[in-house]
Amino acid sequence: MTNSNTHNNDAELIKACQANDHEAFRLLVQRHQATAFRFAFRLACENADAEDLCQMAFIRIWNYRQKLQPEARFSTLLYTIISRLWIDTGRSKKHRALTRHVEPLNDQLASNELSPEMLSLNSDLAERIKRLSKKLPPRQLLVFTLRDLEDLSINEVVRITGISTAGVKTNLSLARRKLRERLKAITEVSL
Repeated sequence: MTNSNTHNNDAELIKACQANDHEAFRLLVQRHQATAFRFAFRLACENADAEDLCQMAFIRIWNYRQKLQPEARFSTLLYTIISRLWIDTGRSKKHRALTRHVEPLNDQLASNELSPEMLSLNSDLAERIKRLSKKLPPRQLLVFTLRDLEDLSINEVVRITGISTAGVKTNLSLARRKLRERLKAITEVSL
């Protein structure tokens, strides 16, 4: 299925949802739940929190289905809602942990081309990045996750976060620089 077909099918499902079709909503959720959970988990770093964010996002979509624009990309709407819920949830907690899950390079690790030494190095690097990312401010973590982990364009990140293009680029640059510097400092100490 091409992106265009997926988009068109999402538009048809949204229109059906607006006509109170519960089956269409179930199909929409089923189609996008893995993406929603992956993104929520990268922000919240806890299964239960990610599940809560996804559930709240889909409930919000159902409750406001009449206001949805079928021609808009559903994934952008989903990223936007999850981002805002995550920010709101973080603000409401007195002591929140700002972490994100960095997958241990699953695609590369699954490759049987890598030696056991490379597998070990990749796992170690992923764990270090995970620990280091805990110190990123929420805005930088959000932009970094959307752009570098979810591979969205700068324009999509702007639409999702409501941050200006310059703000997205600045936060992304700061996040990358902080992670690079912290990783370099840890690597030099451990050598």
